[in-house]
Amino acid sequence: MNFLFLVTLLIYLAASIFHALSLAIGNRSEVSTLRPTIERIALWGTTVGFACLTLFIARWWLRQGHFPMTHWTDSTAFVAWAITLIYLIIVRLTHLRALGSFVVPVAFLAILISYSFARNTSTLPEQLHTYWLVAHTSLIFLAYAAFIAAFGFGLMYLIAEKKIRAKTHTLLSNLLPPLGNSDEFGYRCTFIGVILLSMGIIVGILWTQYIQELPWKWLDAKIIFTLVTWFLYVAQIAIRQLWGWRGRKAAYATIIGFIALLCTYAGVNLFLDSIHAWR
Repeated sequence: MNFLFLVTLLIYLAASIFHALSLAIGNRSEVSTLRPTIERIALWGTTVGFACLTLFIARWWLRQGHFPMTHWTDSTAFVAWAITLIYLIIVRLTHLRALGSFVVPVAFLAILISYSFARNTSTLPEQLHTYWLVAHTSLIFLAYAAFIAAFGFGLMYLIAEKKIRAKTHTLLSNLLPPLGNSDEFGYRCTFIGVILLSMGIIVGILWTQYIQELPWKWLDAKIIFTLVTWFLYVAQIAIRQLWGWRGRKAAYATIIGFIALLCTYAGVNLFLDSIHAWR
């Protein structure tokens, strides 16, 4: 399994490099003929990496007998899987491959963290051997992936806007989508992320309070940070609908949301105690 994970890691690294190379080449005449080939390699590399990661998670699940959730570093592999899935869906629907230059490296870093630190996994508590855990965590991590995609669209908006304002042509902005597209797709990803996160929270509450009757602490650090993150994204949607908050402000809001997401996912597990951490 370690070999399969290493192969997956290397494929994601190669895909990240080709995604960045495709964006850097842009429409420069001397190498523009290579761009379609590089784009195809990047996309196919991402697809193959996703297949390998899916196989790894499935084998891990079968061998361990439970979902990879014994430690937060284990779950980063699934986060990378969710990020890739959301990206491939977006590419299928919109053909905006430039997003891969921003989100595929995030998936690669997630796999790298998991490969580097997830060595000794602890035993999952017996009451967590349930498909409720799978539903709860899958919905939340898919929400995280949607928010990361929104973050990528926000970055693309800011880079493209800076190019327009400065009237310059930079390597990173050659193939970026129009400002309106980045803004709209970022909003849609945020909206989908809020729906998924809300569903994940509801499933968690139903599971612990009405099905399993597990102890629940509303003042738990993970719960508090998750609710704060949820509120930030809901506020973004509300302000956009009520006061037309679009463009640069919305792009900066996705960055703030991404920082909150990092604090919720990694910060709490690293620095705070939580009933969601099994060390």
